[in-house]
Amino acid sequence: MRDPVRSILDAVDELSVWGAWLSAFCIVSILALIVGEVLARNLFNYSIYFAWEFSAYLMGAAFLLGAGYALRAGAQIRVNVLLENVPPAAMRLLDMLATALTIVIGAYLTFALGELTWLSYVRESRSPEKSELLRWIVQLPMTVGALLFTLQTAARLARLLRGEPGDDVRLRIGQDLE
Repeated sequence: MRDPVRSILDAVDELSVWGAWLSAFCIVSILALIVGEVLARNLFNYSIYFAWEFSAYLMGAAFLLGAGYALRAGAQIRVNVLLENVPPAAMRLLDMLATALTIVIGAYLTFALGELTWLSYVRESRSPEKSELLRWIVQLPMTVGALLFTLQTAARLARLLRGEPGDDVRLRIGQDLE
């Protein structure tokens, strides 16, 4: 019989992979918008009025949708000065405490973004820009990204408590180049 905790951890990892793909799609969309804006402005003396606004929304979505995968891969920036100068047992305990604190922060961020998205939906809040885009549409991917990050952080803590490594360095792009 398969370990139920392992099944949950694998499911969270899979969700993080989907978040990473959506993040990549957001980044490619930003590229397309900016290149389109530059070409339209230089070739036709026309501005794509929503390019910068949508690029900003997509950047927020890309950041949060990719955060869970980055955490799983250990690709986030860490300052290891303290961790490198303590015994392994203390290092593991500090890592667990920091991860637990990150769960609290991630849960708060998820809740706050979820509430913001819900209120924007209920109030039919629109962008003040010319597009007048419904705000909940661009806030929802950020809320989902925050949730994915929080779930991946909880999965990281579960791995640490099980004696497993919190990061999977095999997921880092270019890892084989080191």
